[in-house]
Amino acid sequence: MTAQRPPILPAVMRPPIVGVREVVGSTLAGPMKRADVRAILVGERIDTRNLAGFVEPESLETQGLGAVFVFRYGVLVLFGASEEAERMLLERLDGNIIDPLDTAEIETASVEIRPGADEQVDSSGHIILRESGMERLLLVATVLARSVVLARDESRIAQTFDRVEPLVTALRSRGRAGLPIRRVMQDIGEVLDARHRVVGRAQVGEKPDLLWDHPELDRLYARLDTEYELDERAKAIGEKLEVIGDTADALLNLVQDKRAFRVELAIIALIAFEVALTLYDRWLS
Repeated sequence: MTAQRPPILPAVMRPPIVGVREVVGSTLAGPMKRADVRAILVGERIDTRNLAGFVEPESLETQGLGAVFVFRYGVLVLFGASEEAERMLLERLDGNIIDPLDTAEIETASVEIRPGADEQVDSSGHIILRESGMERLLLVATVLARSVVLARDESRIAQTFDRVEPLVTALRSRGRAGLPIRRVMQDIGEVLDARHRVVGRAQVGEKPDLLWDHPELDRLYARLDTEYELDERAKAIGEKLEVIGDTADALLNLVQDKRAFRVELAIIALIAFEVALTLYDRWLS
């Protein structure tokens, strides 16, 4: 009797990679064991396809902490770069930045290489790594890039709340809120843009693709995620965006109802005018 083979279970498949260079990198001089890190949000997007001197992260051979990563959703992350190097890199990116920000958003951190140490974020906020391989640097860069995107959206959402609050107060106290429809549509556009950036471009709610090939870094990512509160901040932003979206929808309905009421008044006025003309003609005849 031939023994039956156990059924072949489907392997866990890595999601397909989109045919766009989401992140590219380059090395900086110096075999550093400790370095400051700066994540700079410079614009809505960066065209990473034509950046001279940058390659796919998998092609990097890092020696120490000297490295730089450019993320398509508008973030530049530098490990151990001098002020002059940072200035030169920003100049190189200048023509590739889409919708640049008037004021860049910046997140800073400190990374230290301790061979054999437990990888974590210590009590002083320093990120401890066992080695300076590309995978670990890219993981740290991804977390900081997502954090600076969240910081920007948190600031913009706070500004949107400040703009909407007087309208809601006027609606509550006077029963109406006088505002142009363009203003309401701009608020709705800001909500949609923030949702698209957090969920679509930066993919804050998802684990980095890097972890599919390097599951041994799961623990390090979990600690970084906890330190920078990525999940909690993303959820809080989502809840605030829902509130702003509901408010903007309500205000838009009010504006549309007001317009519809004006149209109805105009129609009634036209009918009344036509009736008056008819009666006048009959009176003359």
